[in-house]
Amino acid sequence: MKILVIHGSMRKGKTYALAKEMMNRLSAKVDIEYAEISVADLKLPFCISCHVCFSKGEEYCPNYVYIKDVQSALKVCDGIILSGTTYMWALNAAMKNLLDHLAYGFHRPSLFGKKGMVVATSKGNGEKAVAKYLKTVLGQWGINGAVVVTQNSKEEQLLPSNKISSKLDRYAEKFYRQLESKNFIKPSLRSIAVHNAFRSMALSEFAEFEADTQYWKQEGFNKAYPVKAGVFRYVMGAMIFCIASFSTKIIGKLFLKQP
Repeated sequence: MKILVIHGSMRKGKTYALAKEMMNRLSAKVDIEYAEISVADLKLPFCISCHVCFSKGEEYCPNYVYIKDVQSALKVCDGIILSGTTYMWALNAAMKNLLDHLAYGFHRPSLFGKKGMVVATSKGNGEKAVAKYLKTVLGQWGINGAVVVTQNSKEEQLLPSNKISSKLDRYAEKFYRQLESKNFIKPSLRSIAVHNAFRSMALSEFAEFEADTQYWKQEGFNKAYPVKAGVFRYVMGAMIFCIASFSTKIIGKLFLKQP
């Protein structure tokens, strides 16, 4: 079993330590091959929102040399752990920068069936918002139901160590069960909505990005979602796709199509 761990902190502080703690607890349950990537080691320039990854493909990113190993590791792993620390009640810039470089994954999700965990810490507050964002990112990549592990300094001071340890054991056990299971985790309604919005835009006659269009045509995702999501979610996805397709067509004819 292969798990990719992306350490989002620029230093080996509490966030790094918590991610390592979860790795150790998982290793005690099952034999795992870890691949670890730290944003601090990538020396990644800032994303400039050039949209080349959308229009031509991720391999044309001007910073591809920095992120190609991350992309490769994402494809071959069975599970992903994203860790992020909290700066000013939001995700730290270095981790956000890496995720910005992987934004094509929102347009062209391809990690369906993999399992995920997010780890977030803070000195005081904001770690839950950071964890929620990281979970959303995984969801839009196709990794649903990520296990969320959060911790802040106040919790460490107020709770006895045995309670904290028990909580971490529960998180590790939940992630372990997900990894062992062959079942797909149902996507959230938000993931269904965004998935079908991107699908409709990419397949529109007014589509802006060629790489996105080719992806959706080649993959042949003619369903509301490519894995089991339940009847209600399929119906909602189909409705959103139809509404988005109709809206895109009307807006395109009114504002984009040349006379």
